[in-house]
Amino acid sequence: MSRTRAVLPVLPVLAVGAFAIGTDTFVVAGVLPEVVDGLKSSLADVGWVSTVFALTYAVLAPVLGALTGRVERRTVLVISLVVFALGNAASALAPSLGWLLAARVATAAGAALYIPAASASAAALSAPERRGRAMAVVLGGLSAATVAGVPFGTWLAADLGWRSTFWLLAGLGVVCAAAVAGGLPEVRLPASPGLAARLAPVRDTRALFTVLTTLLFMTGGYLVLTYIGAVLAPATDGNGTTLALLLLVFGVLAVGGTVLGGRATDRFGATPVLLVSVAGLAVVLATLPLTRDGLATAVLAMGAWGVTAMATQPPQQHRLFAIAPTSGPLLLSLNSSATFAGISLGGFIGGRVIAHGGAHGLDRLGQLGAVLAVLALGTALIGVRVKAAGPAAGRQAPATPAPATGKSG
Repeated sequence: MSRTRAVLPVLPVLAVGAFAIGTDTFVVAGVLPEVVDGLKSSLADVGWVSTVFALTYAVLAPVLGALTGRVERRTVLVISLVVFALGNAASALAPSLGWLLAARVATAAGAALYIPAASASAAALSAPERRGRAMAVVLGGLSAATVAGVPFGTWLAADLGWRSTFWLLAGLGVVCAAAVAGGLPEVRLPASPGLAARLAPVRDTRALFTVLTTLLFMTGGYLVLTYIGAVLAPATDGNGTTLALLLLVFGVLAVGGTVLGGRATDRFGATPVLLVSVAGLAVVLATLPLTRDGLATAVLAMGAWGVTAMATQPPQQHRLFAIAPTSGPLLLSLNSSATFAGISLGGFIGGRVIAHGGAHGLDRLGQLGAVLAVLALGTALIGVRVKAAGPAAGRQAPATPAPATGKSG
């Protein structure tokens, strides 16, 4: 089976798995009030449900990527989805907050293993000239979660209780595991001589600057996005429906940004697309104090934010995979780790800015987020210079992974 023929029906399956994980990641904020009532806990305590998930993902993504780097990708994906499903089932059954937190740790472990493995599989099954688009399809599942998964999960929790949302995610994980087991061909990445060789790219300066770039722009974005309800209150007048519509604009354009980023990466290269996207994100964040007062300008800002934020993802993953395809799962895991570390760090820093920023605290969120995005531009450019001048630049393995075996059983 040729690489291109194999990938076409498989990518949607991988994207649905990413959709489930993206929904699980972001829907918790929408169901927290129901969890507070159901478990008779305080909002501050239940807030750890989101924090624990993000921190666990950030820590385990590179660890699991290193441990499973030589394991066949289909096996890794099925295991990750089964763990994800079991974690959500345990979340739905949780009788106490402590049980729920433990269940979220298990769920995060499955999610941390899945996204890098799915991206590596998409890249390995695609021809080099279509690799950016293949990764964008998988990442599009994460973007789609902000459009459909999070609003639906939030509505389901409000109508049928928060446990129903976790049961839905558990069922989706089981369906995706069955689809991957039955539809994905074997995917074996090029074998490296040993563990030391596979871990070598972690010490590569190019990889470190690439991951640092992700950490910086994700922190900058989520420093504001975590508190978007308060930031956009002047435009929405505190109306939850209006806020939901603005988030829908963000989500729809985020899907478009992912597709655009993937296609542009294939056409123009990863670095130019990344620089343009991060620069656009910096402009959006810097101008939020001017755009958040009116509904029309807020719509434009949220749309531009969705495009620029998600257009960064395909070029970043493409850059990491190209550094060392034999360690692709580990490097992509590090990028996922940086993403979730940025989510956690952005929320933490944003809270401190609001607490100590006085009347202008909300305006300062966008300004500080823009500064972090500009710093991300700097680290991205440094990474490019290191790639051009570094002594290892000419010694890396070629970026084209070995073909999948084409076996489906």
